[in-house]
Amino acid sequence: MAIPLNWRIAGLGLGLLLALLGGVKVSQVKAQQAVREFTLVNIKYEGSNVWVPGPIVVKKGERVRIRAINNVKDDPAEHGLAIDEFGVKLVVNRGKPESVEFVADKAGIFRLWCHLHLPHVATQIIVLE
Repeated sequence: MAIPLNWRIAGLGLGLLLALLGGVKVSQVKAQQAVREFTLVNIKYEGSNVWVPGPIVVKKGERVRIRAINNVKDDPAEHGLAIDEFGVKLVVNRGKPESVEFVADKAGIFRLWCHLHLPHVATQIIVLE
């Protein structure tokens, strides 16, 4: 007995839907695994505070996790780490590392700086297309 055309179309649609749903789960897992991790340390070098190493280079769309450590021995005990274009703004206390995670959703060269005290030597995050 032949399978009616509407049953074949429904089966094909269901198979396609299951394949798409399976693909979403796989891509979600891949996206969760694709975190680029960096550690930046704030130090005093020749009288200037600076986040090192820098610059950070990532690709557009990547998830970025930055761990920030404040190793400046002078007061004040806290320094900032900000990337305005990605809504990043941390206060990092001496001896208490902080972390932030964001998606680099725009390409370009962006300043990574201390928003609490000026002047500091800024570094950059470079997001490639």
